[in-house]
Amino acid sequence: MLEPVSANLDFLPGSIMDTIQIPCPKCGTELKLRDRSLLGRKGKCPKCSHAFVLEEPEEVQLELAEPGPPVPDTAALASMEGQWLGQVSESEPSIPAAAARWIPDTGAPAVATPRQPASRPQSAVPAMNGSRLATSPLPDFESLAANEGAASRLKALQKRNAKRRKVGLAVGAVLLLAVGGATYWAVTNAPGKSTIGGGEIADAEHQPGNNETPPDTAALASDSEFAKSGGPTKGKPIELQFVPFGSEVILNIRPAELWKQESQGEEIRFCLTAPAKFLEATLQDLFQKKPQQIEEAMICLIPGGQGTMPEVAAVIHLVDDIKKSQFLEDLGGERIDDYGHPVYLKGERAYLLHDLKTLAVGPRGQVREMVDAIAGRSGAGGGIEELLPMTDRDRHITFLFVPTSLRLHANYWFPGATAGADGKRSPVASLAHRFCDWLGDEVESVVWSFHLGEKTFYSELLLRNVAGVTSSRLAKDTQKKLDQFAPELLATVQMMNPREVGKRKIIGRLPVMSDAFTMATMVSSGPRHVQLITPLPERAAPNLALGTLLAWDESTRTDFTKKAPTKPTPTEGTKLPDLIADRLKVKIDVDFRRTPLQDAMTYIGGELKTTIDIDGDSLKMGAYTKNMTQDLKLDAQPARVSIMSILEKYSHATDKAKMMVIVVDEAKKTILVTTQAGCEKNNLTPFDFSK
Repeated sequence: MLEPVSANLDFLPGSIMDTIQIPCPKCGTELKLRDRSLLGRKGKCPKCSHAFVLEEPEEVQLELAEPGPPVPDTAALASMEGQWLGQVSESEPSIPAAAARWIPDTGAPAVATPRQPASRPQSAVPAMNGSRLATSPLPDFESLAANEGAASRLKALQKRNAKRRKVGLAVGAVLLLAVGGATYWAVTNAPGKSTIGGGEIADAEHQPGNNETPPDTAALASDSEFAKSGGPTKGKPIELQFVPFGSEVILNIRPAELWKQESQGEEIRFCLTAPAKFLEATLQDLFQKKPQQIEEAMICLIPGGQGTMPEVAAVIHLVDDIKKSQFLEDLGGERIDDYGHPVYLKGERAYLLHDLKTLAVGPRGQVREMVDAIAGRSGAGGGIEELLPMTDRDRHITFLFVPTSLRLHANYWFPGATAGADGKRSPVASLAHRFCDWLGDEVESVVWSFHLGEKTFYSELLLRNVAGVTSSRLAKDTQKKLDQFAPELLATVQMMNPREVGKRKIIGRLPVMSDAFTMATMVSSGPRHVQLITPLPERAAPNLALGTLLAWDESTRTDFTKKAPTKPTPTEGTKLPDLIADRLKVKIDVDFRRTPLQDAMTYIGGELKTTIDIDGDSLKMGAYTKNMTQDLKLDAQPARVSIMSILEKYSHATDKAKMMVIVVDEAKKTILVTTQAGCEKNNLTPFDFSK
């Protein structure tokens, strides 16, 4: 059985049990406050920027109209922590995070009564460290929370070091695999041609829902403004120019930025090697261009009848101008001037050269629609067209799709879906079905965009609700699914048994990484859609991508019908050496950021299970205090290295009497921090670090 790996997630939200919601007295926007010690201080409203004193709201007697949502069983998560493979830059500010929440779809926000969110075990939710982006900015608590940061980090590190001594898959990358894989295979493979192995994850078949009429223009404008109120980019919306009518799966991507050397995109490509190669092959096949030459690419799938492969249309915008002679050499075929615009036919494809940077390709039989879409823009099916004004072309990756269409055609679009005597779906087809089932029949269309910033990984998911279902109801249902996701994923991962140690560790961290994703997600609702925004440190993107890909691959070899083995009882951990001199050789992690000297030494002593005292009188003789701040970060280094790094700051080349030293008492099992002058006064011998 796979055992989750113990580690520390520095950017997870803090304890939710004491969270209170404080309404802004001016506009009514709710501010989430996680530490009651901040009450009485001044905060700033994220919406109207009104500054006011943070006071605990008066208690209001509530009468529930309906039972509250069940609290998810996260007991299994309480005993495990996770670790990203990288660390967030130390220069990034520590900002308290807001847990996932929904906001009613009303015009202007009203003052809301604080509600208590579902509690989670403290051990499963360390403090968050990373930049936050949201639909509305978070309260300006950066300066207010400075004092509590050091203590929370030390507690988290203590848990991490104690553990050292002793996939249903993550939602973010599922869509990348499912829809990205569909795009590639639909373009480059004929029906029945299979290169993917068998195996499946059990899923429940759902029948497609009915698409409803779109809302009026005013509602669409309000939706668009609502969705664009926050985010790392402010680009223009995606347009279906040069594309025939009926696209129901769309991928918009910025290849040149993602394929740039030493970029965040390069790291993601290394984690998702197969999808990256699929996309490279697709662009090469359609346009004879490398990703580095393409500034923006849009690939559209237009479904046909059930049991048939989709038609493919694509548009690219080049980084540099293309020579017309080069275009004719690479793609040019028979030129046709019957449509009011030059069209080049090559096999079953038709090419348009709009200008020296814009190329389009589509089915030969739909040339008229391609030309008509040069100025008039074509429509999309299944509610996608209504979500287009809320998109942003500057995002690195954007998926738009209709869940009912993807579910209906998955068994035919993904090779190997019906191969074999047992009639099982292929792993990719099963994955597509499971994700659509997770969304449910209340979702008409979906837009999921990702942006890889220098310090922040940003995810935005837009769900358009079907007619007859309000966006506020869909927001509540989505919140419940998020709360239940991590425990369900944990149960799934525990049934896996990867053979390679490296893969085993990464997959073991996935449940807590996904819990971090869901905890950082903010759920809000607009007039006809639900918005889920998830900002995380940039390290989250490659870790989620790699963990999900490995877990999905392992799931194809796992028999989920068998019961998971019983988890063995954890050991007490490694016993520390008897001599303090040997304990100082034990490797620990330290992360001191403006941490007082006394707190830093107390933390190190706790790791060594050794009392460390500070001789305050001797420190005063050297003009030192116990509150001198320490900034030090070391991973898996002997404790003596951490102490030496602190003492070196207070070494005096001219006045050795003021040098800070430690004295080790093996009999009493204590360490004393003092000065050279203090040692001479009290007849003590400083510890010799050279031995």
